[in-house]
Amino acid sequence: MSNLLEELKGILEKNGLMREKISLNECYVKAIKIPEVLKILDLELPPITDLSEILGLEPVSVMAIRMDLNKGVDNHKKFVVAGLILRGVLMGFIPNKKRDTLIDGGNFNSASALKFYAKRFGMKGMYIMSYLFPNHIINLLEGDDFTVIKVPHQQKYDHAREREFYEFLYQKMHEPEFKKNKFCLWHAKHGGEVEYPFGKELAKKVPISINCIVSCLGAGSTLEGIQVPLQDYFIENSLPAPVIFLAEHELSPLFVKIIKKMEIPRSVIPNISEKDKDCYIYTELPHLVIGPHYDEINPLLSKKSIERIGGVIQYSEVDWQSTQKHLAGHGINIGNSSAANISVAWRLANQGFKVITVIFEPKRSFLIKQEAQIL
Repeated sequence: MSNLLEELKGILEKNGLMREKISLNECYVKAIKIPEVLKILDLELPPITDLSEILGLEPVSVMAIRMDLNKGVDNHKKFVVAGLILRGVLMGFIPNKKRDTLIDGGNFNSASALKFYAKRFGMKGMYIMSYLFPNHIINLLEGDDFTVIKVPHQQKYDHAREREFYEFLYQKMHEPEFKKNKFCLWHAKHGGEVEYPFGKELAKKVPISINCIVSCLGAGSTLEGIQVPLQDYFIENSLPAPVIFLAEHELSPLFVKIIKKMEIPRSVIPNISEKDKDCYIYTELPHLVIGPHYDEINPLLSKKSIERIGGVIQYSEVDWQSTQKHLAGHGINIGNSSAANISVAWRLANQGFKVITVIFEPKRSFLIKQEAQIL
């Protein structure tokens, strides 16, 4: 195990943040304001880019938080995983010579973030992933003391694909022999909680003219860790509160069943020809916007957070693929869920809204049909 975790613990102790009389949340919020802590966690706030000119709009119409430009981990899960490790240190679970492995379950972005930090802190990493992930993606993650467990599929989970690997992880972490050397991050439960203070800091960089915040939703860390704190920051500073909008694929209609659907014209989105569609098609999934849930809303997402969503805007396959292609033509290559975010933001801005959204990750080569191979 790396000395970095011991150094992190020492800094927290020096600042009186390991004492039981202080609440965990209070300790955490104070900890992330300490420069030495942020340095050990390799964290700095991402830039915010104005995409308006590229989209043919007036300035400050579409702003994007560039999580794809995070160093070391080129996606939005960097702050979540780093925060959960810090939380583990504050709770006294790590560093511990008996716990040499970080574990969690989810998709590629969270897995790559956990792999980065496991290596940084001299630990092993283990990730639980759906059986639907093809081997060519798993192979990109495995190695360097990082192991992926693909969950054996059970028919009862045919319409609960996300719950299958989360429940498998839960069951494994209740097996004494399996769990004895592992610290589980549980990002699907605590991700938004640890990202929230970073979201508050990001809010200070957002133009006050912004009146809506758009994002897809999977486990919920972006809702609870970026959208909600940004809205809270505006309210606390007596500014008009931006509305939280959810971008949702029309082939995975989950939130639209419980939250008002917003009808926003699609006319601004350019068409895309079949020959220009370069996304690999995996027939067992309804679409390849990976991250947002396909079958169920995360049951660990609080009702209070869901109630903050002001409306749902659906997007199509053409919407996100056309937007991805358009931005690539301007040198910005973004992932599928990021393109979904921008496509909805583009439509809103075309109707006069001032929008901020998130670019989660760059475009992944393993999702391009010419390069993807099922092994």
